[in-house]
Amino acid sequence: MKNHYKLIFALLFQSCLALTSINVSAQEKKSEQVDIDTLTHRLVVKALEEHLSWDRTTSDMLPDGSWKDINYKDSVHVQWPTHIQRLKTMSQAYRDPSNQLYNSEALLENILSGFDFIYDKKYKSWNWYDVSIGAPSNYMVALILLKNKISHEKLLKYATFLKDDIGNKAHQGQNRISVSIITIYKGCIENNFALINRGFASVASTLVIEEKQGVEGIKIDNSFHQHRPQLYSGGYGMGFVKSIAEFMSLSTNTFFADTFTPEKRKLFSDLLRKGHQLFGYRDVIDFGTIGRGISRRNAMGNIDSATLKIMMIIDPAHANDYKEWKNNLSGAAFSKTFQGNKYFWKSDIMTHHGANYYLSAKVISSRSVGTEMLNGENSKGYNLPLGATNITTTGKEYRNIFPVWDWTRVPGTTAVNNPSSVLLSWYLYGSNVFSGGISDGKNGAIAYDHSYNGVQAKKAYFFMDDAMLCLGSGINALGVQSVRTSVNQCFLTGDVMIDTGNNAQLLTEKRHIFTDLKWAYHDSVGYVFPDKANITIQKDTQAGSWKSISVTGSDSLVKKDVFSIWFNHGTAPENEHYSYIVIPGKSLADFKNEASDKNFRIVQNTVDVQAIRYKNYYAIIFYNPGAARMDDGLIIKSENKALVLLKKKDKGYSISVSDPVHIQSAVKLILNKKISGPDAAYSGQNTEITFMLPVGNDIGNSLTRQFSAK
Repeated sequence: MKNHYKLIFALLFQSCLALTSINVSAQEKKSEQVDIDTLTHRLVVKALEEHLSWDRTTSDMLPDGSWKDINYKDSVHVQWPTHIQRLKTMSQAYRDPSNQLYNSEALLENILSGFDFIYDKKYKSWNWYDVSIGAPSNYMVALILLKNKISHEKLLKYATFLKDDIGNKAHQGQNRISVSIITIYKGCIENNFALINRGFASVASTLVIEEKQGVEGIKIDNSFHQHRPQLYSGGYGMGFVKSIAEFMSLSTNTFFADTFTPEKRKLFSDLLRKGHQLFGYRDVIDFGTIGRGISRRNAMGNIDSATLKIMMIIDPAHANDYKEWKNNLSGAAFSKTFQGNKYFWKSDIMTHHGANYYLSAKVISSRSVGTEMLNGENSKGYNLPLGATNITTTGKEYRNIFPVWDWTRVPGTTAVNNPSSVLLSWYLYGSNVFSGGISDGKNGAIAYDHSYNGVQAKKAYFFMDDAMLCLGSGINALGVQSVRTSVNQCFLTGDVMIDTGNNAQLLTEKRHIFTDLKWAYHDSVGYVFPDKANITIQKDTQAGSWKSISVTGSDSLVKKDVFSIWFNHGTAPENEHYSYIVIPGKSLADFKNEASDKNFRIVQNTVDVQAIRYKNYYAIIFYNPGAARMDDGLIIKSENKALVLLKKKDKGYSISVSDPVHIQSAVKLILNKKISGPDAAYSGQNTEITFMLPVGNDIGNSLTRQFSAK
């Protein structure tokens, strides 16, 4: 009898455990469904925030759910995405309480006909992007708007169009984000918690430092790469941060929020504030960060202010940074916290911010892809990474100027005067090994060894306080084509003032060639020319079309008034050189005062060494081992190819070095001064210093050490 009771007790206990397990499982399922419903509601609200442009009546659609004006059979110019875009807009109208078609049965019937047409015809496209990302990104929005409005069975049927493509390792960077979002939508539509979780995990997986050059995504210097080792912090990069911020916000107070760990949130915050922010100024982004997007209208737009609003909430520790950034988009001074200089050693670009200006120089190397021509876009972009500069104080200087640009004169570049030389056929891979930058956070320099399109040159850019000094040496070219160095080519705004040694005067001619120009001034930017040179200034109407730089662009003629200034190096130049200083954000009076100051000293401008002194700064580019003899007696020797930046202080020096070839383990400097510090040895009037260079992911980054004068 006792054993009988034990058996009954055991059975009752197991039953209780089973009931408890069932209850726990039911609670978990209920909790999961709550999170799914929360996300679905937020995605619907997001979809209805978009501007509605649906102005067609239900009679526009044919009985089979198609449209007469759409070509569904042309395999080259596929128009299926137009069909899906219309379904999205119709679904938005159907769910929008403020729309006259809200809950219209006739409209819903047409929407379902449109979905059935896609299901029956099995949508196809030659373009992988349309199939994997483009069309599904609109389809998923249209379908989620029908959730709880049609049967779950129909939802599941239509949802088969959406694929979970997360397992495709070819999707990197922004493309991985895009396919992950499609998976999240699919999970919400199907009430599939595991699928949603898989999507969020995939989104979060992109918040890592991609160490290998060539793998797309976030780099250690907070630049962003897409399409091989190509800087894309604008364009794809902007889409990336917008999507991450939105899905961090959407996951708030749900199970999926934990996917974004504190480490990943910090990484994302750094990418925005120490990366994306530094490539922009007011409401524009550096045209060197947008790849082939430069051939699209309005592609230079800076970050969406809505993204910054989201970041103020989900990254409260830096809310003030985002607030100041948002204010700068509207014209306020650039944040003091982020003013200064930064070299992005993974992307071959240097940026320099002041309160009311932005400067940058983008170069190229064997470690990077400079730019791209894909899908017929950016067909004239060959010169874009070859030392191009952005010079902006208003943000309007280059916005949509590109159809009328003379692409042989991209600002900052040295190139042949031949339109065929600018044509780009695919990716532009760098061939030069020497390319580097040096920065102490306030000032810096960037340089590279140029050898493209039959032109050789050593090109360097020194960013000091509120000015940029540009040097070129060893300019050589064979053949019969002339070579020019472009100082700037931007929209003409107001007068152009010049000084040839006879005081300032207004330039009245459309085009003039100078042989001894002291300075020029236009649109709050001054240009100083330390040496005599053959320089052309032009202010004239230029014409072109968007079609001329992109096969999908409009062929309408665009005409704009353009200011240009460039050096003429002549035909088949031999060992030519140039020098000029750009001083932005100054009134004419303030510029004239600064132009007359002698803060800059060009010490050397040869094929081996380019060296300058600016106040208490010394900056040297050692293309080869050699010596820089400064005008104040300081001699700096390097036994290596190196970039060197010295700042003279009251009791010594701050010295920064970097490796422009990315293969050296150390840089050895010799100064004719008695100083002490890390790895410094004084002997016979000289101090020898060995700098052990950064390794791993920091190869090419600046190394700074402090030294005391004895």
